[in-house]
Amino acid sequence: MPSFLRRHALPLILLAGLLLRLLLLVLLPPGYDEAYYLFYGAHPALSYFDHPAAVGLWAWLGSQLNLGIIGLRLPVALSYTIASAVLAQAARRGLGRGSDLWTAALTVLCPLLLLVGGVLLLPDAPLLLLLSLVLWGLAIDLPWGRLGLLLGGLTLCKYHAVPLLLCLACWALSRPATRKRLLGPEGVRALLSWLLVSAPLWIWNGQHGWVSFFFQGGRTVKDSGFNLAGPPLFLASQLVALFPTIGVVLVMALAAHRHDQHSDYRRLLRWLSLPPLVLFLLLAGRMQVLISWLVPIWWILLPLAGAWLAEAWQRRAGFLRWWLPLTIALPPLLALVATVHVRSGLAAPLLGATQDTSRELSSSHELRAALQAEPRLWSSLQQADLLVGERYYEPGFLALALGRDSTAEFTTFNGDARGFAFWQPKDGFAGRSGIVFGFNMPQRDRADPAERRGWLNRLPGVEPLGAVQLQRGDGPGPVVRFYRFGPLTGPWPRRYGPGALNPDDDPRR
Repeated sequence: MPSFLRRHALPLILLAGLLLRLLLLVLLPPGYDEAYYLFYGAHPALSYFDHPAAVGLWAWLGSQLNLGIIGLRLPVALSYTIASAVLAQAARRGLGRGSDLWTAALTVLCPLLLLVGGVLLLPDAPLLLLLSLVLWGLAIDLPWGRLGLLLGGLTLCKYHAVPLLLCLACWALSRPATRKRLLGPEGVRALLSWLLVSAPLWIWNGQHGWVSFFFQGGRTVKDSGFNLAGPPLFLASQLVALFPTIGVVLVMALAAHRHDQHSDYRRLLRWLSLPPLVLFLLLAGRMQVLISWLVPIWWILLPLAGAWLAEAWQRRAGFLRWWLPLTIALPPLLALVATVHVRSGLAAPLLGATQDTSRELSSSHELRAALQAEPRLWSSLQQADLLVGERYYEPGFLALALGRDSTAEFTTFNGDARGFAFWQPKDGFAGRSGIVFGFNMPQRDRADPAERRGWLNRLPGVEPLGAVQLQRGDGPGPVVRFYRFGPLTGPWPRRYGPGALNPDDDPRR
């Protein structure tokens, strides 16, 4: 290897990863959750209905750029680069030289991690940054008072921080030296620091009846029995999403044991990763576990995998002859192919409508162009005071397409309103008129208010306004239908939030 590459290997790895993610974030249309988190940035708060505050900060930063979905994703791409660099330094300090470069390379190449944490606007972006800082702090034996500050920041990222905090406490209690520190003044300082930084989460939830905890906790409570096939199938799907050559290395690094001066840090990483991994695998037998829920676990294991690969490189392990070219070439290529499919429906004939979860996604520019091709509809949307999506993520799609051409207030009247139940005015939109809209595929006119029962039929004065047919590659994409309504005769009832009504007081329920 040329001396220049050796001296600057880490920056070059990080730069290559950043360039790949920039390409992906430009090509990918807005995702369902991203369209929803857009409004986090428009409604700064101590916390939110379904997540702590950190993703709202990322959304606010991105929205200041006024670049649409690209602007929203730029803070994600940059924070992932910083997180990768910090994690590499944590690996170097905790596991020795050489592990840092391999760790950084894995963050650049792993499809699941780079998409969830480094391209899409999701809570995992701030989570991985703070998690990297925590792992670095543990590697350098950061004073516990300062470590508590980082742990507080981690708590503000995503509720997945809770099992990690419990595992960290169990690790500290399991060792005499750290147990003494935890139960002494250092532990008190760490606890107070953590409470100070994480206070916004507790304050907001305390003010709103702990609704966020009930919502997240309710997702794990199911009356169904245990499906024995669930855990192995979920683990297999994770290994595929990680890319098999990377996923297998992560599992092997978790299982490998080596006694040297870095054994304590290895043990710590296993304490932080193995119990949550077992927990989510067990949950997969009872419920649907989202593919992103294990992202922080795999992130914690990256330094172990980096050290394992560094040792294999030193002893010139034979498997690296085929492992390296496969792992370097295929994940970026497959990520690009998947991106092209999401944008154009490249693999739609192979997947079928029921398996293609991206079938309702479309570019903001394409939606905007389709709307502008209907002058009457475009003018009505520009003049509208209230725009109501059929589902909680649809307002974001339209907001990104309209950009600065609309000053309307966006919401949804769906029972699954999430944050919109907290962002409505005190009058609950009483007396307001507006436009309701919905995305649907041609095969299932589920978004057409004329064909729907439930809350859409409770809107007064509904009349058709227009529709646009979007394209996806060479085939049809979603149909977006628009209807006028109003004025509302009273506050719109919510299931939760400041405007929540007692069911006995709401005859329409």
